[in-house]
Amino acid sequence: MKKNYALIVFLVTSFCFLNAQETLWQVDLKESLYEVGWIKQSNDGTVIASGAKGLIGLDHKTGETKWHNKELKAIDKNTFFTIDGLPLFYVEYMPLAGKTRGLIINSSNGEVVFDTKDDNYRIRNFIPIPEKGIILFELIKEKKRNLMSFSLKTWEKNWVTPLGESKGLLQRLSGASFVNQGPFFNKENNIILGIKNEIFTLDFNTGEVLWNHTAKKKIKALVYSEINNSLYLGIRKSKVLTVLNPSTGEDITPGKLKLRGTLIDVRPDNDNNLILVETEGFNIITPETNEFKWKKSFKIEFLDEVIPHEKGFIAVGKSEKDGKIALVNPEGEKIWDSKVKGYSYYVTTTNKGVLYVSSERSNILDFEKGKDVWDKDVKFKSIPAVTYDEKEQKVVLFENEKGYKFDLNTGDIELFAEDVELEEVNKKTPLVAEYVDGSGYLLHADQHISLLSPEGELKYTQYYRPAASVDGFLNMAQTGLNIVGVDLDIQGSLDNINTLTALSNGVYLRSEDQTDGNTTSTVVAGMYTGANSDQMATVFEVTLTRFSNSKAIKTHKFVVTKVKGDTTKHFIYMINKKTGAKDAQIELLDKTPNYLIDEIDNVVFVNEKNHLITSHKF
Repeated sequence: MKKNYALIVFLVTSFCFLNAQETLWQVDLKESLYEVGWIKQSNDGTVIASGAKGLIGLDHKTGETKWHNKELKAIDKNTFFTIDGLPLFYVEYMPLAGKTRGLIINSSNGEVVFDTKDDNYRIRNFIPIPEKGIILFELIKEKKRNLMSFSLKTWEKNWVTPLGESKGLLQRLSGASFVNQGPFFNKENNIILGIKNEIFTLDFNTGEVLWNHTAKKKIKALVYSEINNSLYLGIRKSKVLTVLNPSTGEDITPGKLKLRGTLIDVRPDNDNNLILVETEGFNIITPETNEFKWKKSFKIEFLDEVIPHEKGFIAVGKSEKDGKIALVNPEGEKIWDSKVKGYSYYVTTTNKGVLYVSSERSNILDFEKGKDVWDKDVKFKSIPAVTYDEKEQKVVLFENEKGYKFDLNTGDIELFAEDVELEEVNKKTPLVAEYVDGSGYLLHADQHISLLSPEGELKYTQYYRPAASVDGFLNMAQTGLNIVGVDLDIQGSLDNINTLTALSNGVYLRSEDQTDGNTTSTVVAGMYTGANSDQMATVFEVTLTRFSNSKAIKTHKFVVTKVKGDTTKHFIYMINKKTGAKDAQIELLDKTPNYLIDEIDNVVFVNEKNHLITSHKF
């Protein structure tokens, strides 16, 4: 499910200060809620407090009660999630008598903008489509799938449409999406989406199912082409690529689109054609004729991926032991191919050639002959931590006690750090890197933080023992290659793969890698009232400042840790990224309250004694 950008940490703890902190406000909710079961924070900063006598929204800057819904008592915090880019959150309420209700609430004023009431829906996922002015909510009612269109203009439900029965455990899996393909929008602006072995096309305005197509097996790929207004359907183990008319669902498949193997993917190339990738090779479909461009498909062993490029097509064969990468010209002829040792879990193009990272070796293959650009292979035992040095304009990679600087323009790589031993770090630690302006490269995981200078000197390395119970920590520990169905011992944060991809596409500064001081505010959502544009009054505005990753405006990392001595104590440390010093700390003693950390405003909200909410400025 979508995550709030503020780092929220819930523990069964209370606190006393070792270093004096500024108290911004304190509110006793004993009379209003009797007891506070949990606190969370919405996208606009509002602190949400749930208690025995209702749900309250507190202004995060003043502690003032913005709204109080007395009906929503003892909400289960596990049902709470925020909706990206909007001051909306979802919760489920189970009254003493009656069915469980799912509610979408405007955190700025407490207004319930959607209520399942007696419909017994539960929201399992959502797809924001701001360019169309809607959010598509995936709803489950018992075992029935439903799709709801929710207007971003009126903040009301447009329609709810049933989409068949969900089999298996889906109804019990929070966050499990049942939409496998799409949504796409055809020339009539109808919504097209794929669910398992079915395609549904819905009227955008009413939600009416205009046509439905059922395949014999699961849909492997579904691609809509605006060029010829055709829908390409790849079915698991099918020998034919089916083409449908997206307006009617009519089968318009020409006779020459037979497959020789199993479909892997269908995707656009750089010339608005379609690349058909199957296990036995790949070919180009010309949209004007819906026929293959080449007489023979290009074949490569273990074909898994095809990357379109201005110099042709990069065909990637992936095997757990050995693979192959080939450059193919626009006529389907091989320019070169090169063997790759190990499973290539990351392949991208750079100015100097094709960069690959495999389970055994990494290098760049030049575009001319497919020869190694680097004199020596770079070997990563895990997914390397990645960041971008803005001053040197180089990609920084760290893994296996070594640091590398890689120039995407020249293709040169430099080993700038060796034998860097980080405390309590091994190949399974999902390290993430961050460029710290003027200091070097922060290497961190949930409980670890180190700083490596641009010259390769380890400034500090620290590990903090995790507290007995941590709930809601920002999870960077996605590890392994099981996401691609390969049983290999490749560990590390998968966020690093996304960073590498962004860097290879010329995106050097992303939200999670912004430097200090970047606090530009841009309105991303709002609601206004008035007769015309000159008389509009602002109801609320949500800006990117609140949603930006904390690295954009903060110089510290918050760590929750357990310290053993004569007695075991728990602390929140505010660690200075440049020095590693603990600039502030809070000791946590009790076993009942909870708290959350707002890294955007550098504030800690603490729920003491299950009724006293206190805001402290670090």
